[in-house]
Amino acid sequence: MVNKKVFAGLVVAILTSLHCYSEVITEENLSFGVFAIKNNSSISELSVSANGRTSTTNSIRVLRGGQAAQIRLVNYPLYTRLFISAILPQSSTVFAGMTEQFSINHVDMPETVITNYLGEAIFPLGATIETSGNGGAYLDTTYNFRLMLTVNY
Repeated sequence: MVNKKVFAGLVVAILTSLHCYSEVITEENLSFGVFAIKNNSSISELSVSANGRTSTTNSIRVLRGGQAAQIRLVNYPLYTRLFISAILPQSSTVFAGMTEQFSINHVDMPETVITNYLGEAIFPLGATIETSGNGGAYLDTTYNFRLMLTVNY
């Protein structure tokens, strides 16, 4: 068994209609924790829900649970409904050699949020990653993701 550490750094694309100085701030990074893959001969999934619950399918065993991200949207119009979506799938990157990659195939977040009297909204974000399932090996290293979000109103 090999321990895996997977973090999703969020790079956010902001697509807005009118407001040029809107920002998306990652207050807490999404982390999938530390886990082991017993066998990569079939696709396995690891999910961290928006409420922080960790679950797996098939050959992934969680050694330390992950945590959901906390995303803050700022400088939007007051009391406005914002529509949020993710560009999927996204593949992991590794800086430690040749290895199989994970992909994010699902994001757990609200489809809409409403800004407050400051033009801000905060929401949790979870996601599901999956293995390649092709029998290849994963290195014992940190895997990173860049997750692109769009925000429209």
